[in-house]
Amino acid sequence: MNRRTSSYSNPQSPSAQRRDSNASHTLNRRLSALSTAEAGNAAAAISPADQQLAEEIAEIKRYEDFTTIDWVQDAAREQKRRTARQVARNSAGRIGWRGKLSEAYDAGQGWIVVSLIGAAIGLNAAFLNIVTEWLSDIKLGYCTTGFYLNETFCCWGAENGCDEWHRWSGFWPLNYLLYIIFSTIFAFVSARLVKSFAPYAAGSGISEIKCIIAGFVMKGFLGFWTLLIKSIGLPLAIASGLSVGKEGPSVHYAVCTGNVISRMFYKYRRNAAKTREILSACAAAGVAVAFGSPIGGVLFSLEEMSNYFPLKTMWRSYFCALVATAVLSAMNPFRTGQLVMFTVRYDRGWHFFEIPFYVLIGTFGGLYGAFVMKWNLRVQAFRKRYLTGYPIIEATLLALFTAVICYPNMFLRIDMTEKWSVS
Repeated sequence: MNRRTSSYSNPQSPSAQRRDSNASHTLNRRLSALSTAEAGNAAAAISPADQQLAEEIAEIKRYEDFTTIDWVQDAAREQKRRTARQVARNSAGRIGWRGKLSEAYDAGQGWIVVSLIGAAIGLNAAFLNIVTEWLSDIKLGYCTTGFYLNETFCCWGAENGCDEWHRWSGFWPLNYLLYIIFSTIFAFVSARLVKSFAPYAAGSGISEIKCIIAGFVMKGFLGFWTLLIKSIGLPLAIASGLSVGKEGPSVHYAVCTGNVISRMFYKYRRNAAKTREILSACAAAGVAVAFGSPIGGVLFSLEEMSNYFPLKTMWRSYFCALVATAVLSAMNPFRTGQLVMFTVRYDRGWHFFEIPFYVLIGTFGGLYGAFVMKWNLRVQAFRKRYLTGYPIIEATLLALFTAVICYPNMFLRIDMTEKWSVS
């Protein structure tokens, strides 16, 4: 035992150490040569298609759900792509008309994308306006000349109704009951669609979009199903009589439209940073179609939504908002030539004796806002504690109670968009 212990404890001689060192260096050189040969054979065996697939898999792994994009790497990838195109163009020598067309397409691809997105947002906004008006009026009656017409279009030009528009019944309690049934069904269908097919379609989505534009990854939040369910559920929710509007959700479905269309182009499908520039333009277009103000949409996107807003993004945002409002104006959903249902006209001046009343209104407005915020926090805490697991029942019962309260008052039974026009 002592002999064995002493043999382990004694250090080796210098000659033995040199032999071990030479053997170690020889083994490392052989392993290095072997690994280099294997790497060369593997690189030769990988085809371009396999290499592209490996890059796509690496990109998917890099941008997992609830992670952040790499702005520097995406910028380097875009620079590498441009350099590769420049090298290919220089090596080809004189380029023909196809090469020039390809170069022009690559340079103007961003403008093409925002043009398509703006047109799609304008069409979707017109569709939502028309469907919302029809669903809101179908709770009260129907048009005999065309079931697809709302009351305004059915009695076009008439001041106080017309013979073509009929109530569901001449019996007031029956109309009351049908109004409640329609409102409840609309709210139930809207909540059920969101719960079953696209949970991300709930709410306005502006807070989440700000995070996404800043670089956060939320897969499915801007997907096709979210866009589809949002476009179907939003008119149903507004027509149910709930205190909701289309102004906030318009930003969500506009950005969803931009994300879906931009994915069709290779330049934006493989670069998450450049996609964020398109999403900023879409947010501007969403506000533009909601309020009929392209410049206001650009300012909203610049001030509220984006933390990276270069000059080219500003011009593309304005162009996208302009195309969206132009398409909405061409569709003319209200048949009045206006982009929105109501406008404010400053055709009268104000007087000095009105200033104290303005101060009084502002004071009560501030107090009322503080009161609403305080109780809204309590209501949200109550909902989070007791109603989190019952979203469909909550929306349905809330629409039911709202319809019961609002129908007796002619100003409360109309939807939120029309209430703004009356006020």
